[in-house]
Amino acid sequence: MRKFNLFFKNLLEAIGVIGSFVTISWAVFQERLGESDINYPWLIVLTILLVSALYALITIWPKNKIKLKLTEKVEVDVFFGDLFSANEILVIPVNEFFDTIVDDKIISSKTLHGIFVRTYFGGNENDLKKQITNSLNGVVPIEVISGRSAGNKKRYPLGTVCQVKKEDKVFFLVALTKFNENERAEVKNCEYQGVFYELLSYIEQNSQGRRVSIPLIGSGHSGVSLSKQKLLEFLLFSIGLQDNLTLVGGVNIVLHSSIKNEIDLNSTDVFFKGIGN
Repeated sequence: MRKFNLFFKNLLEAIGVIGSFVTISWAVFQERLGESDINYPWLIVLTILLVSALYALITIWPKNKIKLKLTEKVEVDVFFGDLFSANEILVIPVNEFFDTIVDDKIISSKTLHGIFVRTYFGGNENDLKKQITNSLNGVVPIEVISGRSAGNKKRYPLGTVCQVKKEDKVFFLVALTKFNENERAEVKNCEYQGVFYELLSYIEQNSQGRRVSIPLIGSGHSGVSLSKQKLLEFLLFSIGLQDNLTLVGGVNIVLHSSIKNEIDLNSTDVFFKGIGN
């Protein structure tokens, strides 16, 4: 229904623009056109409809990438791809303990957190843990749970960010989820907003002009009760509403190919460019 509405809207706009051009041309060249044996009125109407329909179809053809200028100081590329193939800085959502044990209990191997640990620090988790500890030096934890049977003992506020490196890649690990009474990592919608605000502030202060690639944070096992489309729109709104935010290198929002059927970049492109105008 959404794509049909967009198609119909673009069709009418195209008919209006092309029709106006033809009307003016007809008025200017009426005498010359009248000398022809061709039934111009029917030909013109048919041409307008065909060209307009073609334009409308092209504009609703599923896009894999869009570029948005959300503020005077921030440009965002949104596209489907592999987050880990990006260069520069990658954002990885983690839990409130910044755990490094991928055992499908503390960290699920299917989450970005788990994939990150295994891909870049598999077999050398101590190096990752050391970098996390050094980066969080000076950050006051909420509490230290000495009796925690496995994983790190210090629990940090959601939205806390630390920086780690592996060869030529830099990672910003952001505390997105906390453990509930059933030891399941989750984040509430109201907490999610604060996490993203803190993340943007950290990126502004620490990216040093480098481009930052962000996944669709909250779209995995975190429990955020928003559709993938609304999550994307929220991320874009959050960036666009911060007029003083300066991200010189720009931002990528990298969407996993598995959610293509849940994201409509065409309508996102039209909506946010409409706001900008």
